[in-house]
Amino acid sequence: MNGKRIGIFGLVMAVIVFGMVFSGCTQNTSTQPSNVKLSQTGSSTVLPLAIAWAEQFEGAQISVSGGGSSHGLNSLLKGEADLGDASRLMKSSDYKAVGCDETMVNSDGTAKAACSGVLPTKWTVAYDVLAVVVNKENTWANELTYDQLYKIFTNDSPAVYWDEVPGLKEKGAPHAKITIYAPDEASGTYDYFFESIIKDWGKATQVAKTRLELGDGVYNPSADDNVILDAIKSNKYAIGYFGYAYIIENPGQLKVVKVAKKSGDTFVEASIENVAQYPIARPLFIYTNGVPNTSTDKGKAINAYLKYILSEQGQNIVPQVGYVKVSLVDPTIMPAQLSKLN
Repeated sequence: MNGKRIGIFGLVMAVIVFGMVFSGCTQNTSTQPSNVKLSQTGSSTVLPLAIAWAEQFEGAQISVSGGGSSHGLNSLLKGEADLGDASRLMKSSDYKAVGCDETMVNSDGTAKAACSGVLPTKWTVAYDVLAVVVNKENTWANELTYDQLYKIFTNDSPAVYWDEVPGLKEKGAPHAKITIYAPDEASGTYDYFFESIIKDWGKATQVAKTRLELGDGVYNPSADDNVILDAIKSNKYAIGYFGYAYIIENPGQLKVVKVAKKSGDTFVEASIENVAQYPIARPLFIYTNGVPNTSTDKGKAINAYLKYILSEQGQNIVPQVGYVKVSLVDPTIMPAQLSKLN
């Protein structure tokens, strides 16, 4: 890798435009059957990492695509994918969506029982910093609390104009309509963001809904973070959010908002270095059908691929793409996961 950051969007376009199947040249896995074909799909946040890992891994031919966390988990549960990428925990609704018993899903994203023969098993592969972003010409929303984000992004007496957001009129916010460009409902990023600012998100006691559910046309959803970035870049009064990796790949294109949970807290800027203090940081997952069974060629390939991802070599790619190594957040996670694979 020569210490250089991997070009996320060049790789993404290669997948989309040419439908490439990656097989790399730097990972020595000569004992593994390189003719095995694997399918990996799901979270658009995990996608840049998945592309980078698949390109470097020699133990299988891995086709990589996005589509959102829900799509990744759905594809795994239907047996249409070998690896389902997710930027959120699996939920009971994922089982329900494919006709399985939703009570079989635990709150920690694990399963009590298989769904149509698939027992989804999660692997924590990296951590992500979720960035709130505005147009570079925005001079009034450099810092936002959860309460202010709530006023912008939910249906609970939402602010229509920027000067209606509490505390922003005093900072020079104009009487201009707010426009939101952000991930859609299938995205794990969408879930994680609203879980942060809406009390009891996903529970029966949840009261507030999202601005997207309000249906007033202010929230413009997209499954493509590149579309979100370009839309905010061209609209002075826009706001949105996505994974920090897309900021790293597009330096200087947008303004990153500093965030605090409540008034009086220190505002923290989204960055890899600030992951321990930044309030909107989350784990990223890959789900497989159980612990890969090494009695088959495909099982051997999946097992070797996960070992590579969780290895020092695979984890060294993580910060190059714009994410945080698992060991920097919790050093106990990797040994526990690798012991399962062994």
